[in-house]
Amino acid sequence: MRTPLQPNDSPGRLLEQHRRDIEALDRRILHLVCERLELARQIGELKQAAGIPLRNFKVEAEVYQRFQDASSLLGLDAVLGRDLATFLIGKAVEEQAVHRDTRYGGDALRAMVIGGKGGMGRWTARFLRGQGHRVTIFDPAPAASEFAEADELAAAVDSDLMIIAVPMSSCADVLERLASLEVTGVVSEMCSLKGHLTPVMDKLRSKGLRLVSFHPLFGPDVRMLSGRAIVFCNEGRREDLDVVRGLFNETSARLVDMSVEEHDRRMGLVLGLTHLANLVFARALTHSAVGASKLTEVAGVTFTKQLATTREVVAENPGLYFEIQALNRLTPETGTWLRQALDEWLAAVESDDATAFTALMQECHGFLDGAGSAEVVR
Repeated sequence: MRTPLQPNDSPGRLLEQHRRDIEALDRRILHLVCERLELARQIGELKQAAGIPLRNFKVEAEVYQRFQDASSLLGLDAVLGRDLATFLIGKAVEEQAVHRDTRYGGDALRAMVIGGKGGMGRWTARFLRGQGHRVTIFDPAPAASEFAEADELAAAVDSDLMIIAVPMSSCADVLERLASLEVTGVVSEMCSLKGHLTPVMDKLRSKGLRLVSFHPLFGPDVRMLSGRAIVFCNEGRREDLDVVRGLFNETSARLVDMSVEEHDRRMGLVLGLTHLANLVFARALTHSAVGASKLTEVAGVTFTKQLATTREVVAENPGLYFEIQALNRLTPETGTWLRQALDEWLAAVESDDATAFTALMQECHGFLDGAGSAEVVR
């Protein structure tokens, strides 16, 4: 209960009282958020039992409208209501998805994650453990691990499933070693690019290795799979692919099937071109000799968004990003496209040709508009 204020109270006492009142309101707001998230979790369980999809965009649109209308009635900016609705809907989806993403309909597997101390290796091991599988890792790195560790790769012979989460340049060697051990379980690699592995994968499959290729299109920091995509390459045997695909069938992830060739062509753009364009942007800024802090002082919305993305890119693992370019068969083409695009924009500007500049923008707008509004993945 708020303490009554007296007319002769000092400004300092009034200020302190208002702060205490706000603190009390903050606690009430958090309690209400907790209640809302608990209801969202219960709704998620009902959806799961009834086989209802996680997201219902019609209902979400109604929530947005309800918040905007209530904000207007209270004399608040409708944007505030929409922003609050966005936050609450996101947390509700996360609460439901985290619960759903532990669902697994098959028998518990003896699983080994090779490279289990790396970012995606740890994520994979935790994901498998959350589904009830018996997880062991093999990783000679000296770092400690929360999982049981195998001293030798030979321990993989007792596994029903082996997931390889090692650098792309090391994957072929691991596959060869597993084949030499004559493992009988399913072997799955999760490299960002697959083409460089095709010869060895074809050879080892012909020798009986139960090899599957898949690619989670997200990083190790992801907490929920809603809106995330996982690609499964269809070159392996269907029964082996079903083992790996089955891990994600009941999660909220979007599962996509395609060939290795199609996967690498798309990744050449989704990963290769995107990384390269951001690296070029970062390098251009360094050549400008204008300090980043000075730029952010006057940054608009577009620059701020671009800078945030670029910062994430240049802070990533250089070894991984080098491999994505070096092992990407599309890199020579993407480099040519980048140079061609820059030449086209500069030609229009240097020739003072507003018509050509406008035509380029309209062509790009038409192309990108065809991408639709699908949720993006990392």
